[in-house]
Amino acid sequence: MEETFKARYIDPMIDWSFKRLFGSEVNKDILIEFLKVIFPEFDIEDITYLPSEQLGIMEKDRRAVFDVICRAPDGKEFLVEVQRGAQEHFFERALYYTSFPILKQGKKAMEKEEGDPKRPWNFRLDGVFFLGVLNYKHLDDDRIEHRYWLREGTTGETMTDKLKFVFVEVAKFNKTEDELTTDLDKWLYMLKNLSDLLERPAALRDKIFKRIFDVAEISSLDDEDKKNYINNMQTARDTYNQLEYAKKKGREEGLQAGIEKGREQGIEKRSREIAVNLLRINLPIQTICEATGLSFEEITKLQSEALQ
Repeated sequence: MEETFKARYIDPMIDWSFKRLFGSEVNKDILIEFLKVIFPEFDIEDITYLPSEQLGIMEKDRRAVFDVICRAPDGKEFLVEVQRGAQEHFFERALYYTSFPILKQGKKAMEKEEGDPKRPWNFRLDGVFFLGVLNYKHLDDDRIEHRYWLREGTTGETMTDKLKFVFVEVAKFNKTEDELTTDLDKWLYMLKNLSDLLERPAALRDKIFKRIFDVAEISSLDDEDKKNYINNMQTARDTYNQLEYAKKKGREEGLQAGIEKGREQGIEKRSREIAVNLLRINLPIQTICEATGLSFEEITKLQSEALQ
């Protein structure tokens, strides 16, 4: 445990830390300032956090558990997801996740208009906006920030401004403190380097960064928070080491058949063992899914077997 706390500040790119900084009511000013930098086209002065677990329309539908979801006073909803390890279909996951609040907006509008035949719902949406903060290189280019929305294929004309996706690949950010010129530069530098810093850099003297450094200081955590941070950090490290080992082993074998066999037998077995251990310390199932690569259904099955 002493080895763990050689750092002064928590790592914001670990799931637990990210939620502490951006997903708690007492720190919502941090999320507001971050959203204002990512979405400068919107006037975001306040937010209300929404339940992180969202259910589908039907009982058998798969649920979604968000890192952070919130609503601005004008109805716009923002989803913020951190992804530490590589996930092949993260863009599709983003699309799937946005479907939940979109459907909820329609349901809310219909309930509001119920009983008033003169004002049927006309499908007007307040908008849903997704921010993915990635700690790996998802796209094979040099761009750190990628923005997507619905546009006409030939003219580029926007179909609607009510659905946007922004992905920032923190792993690609390599600027030094002296090279920080924009607000986004400062946030990316903080996200990537916070856990390696011993003092607050001169470039991060803004009021909001003072708040972040105060909240992120490990010495300010109580015993329960320290325990949760250690567990989450160890899970993240174990997952990274497993993936790196699997890649190295695959390169050494040099055969696709060997890679597939290793995935099917070794990695899957180890992932299940890790999942069971994480269930025993009561980590959220969604977190275990992201750490091991196993599906929600596989984790719940392991949970049922462990209880027998």
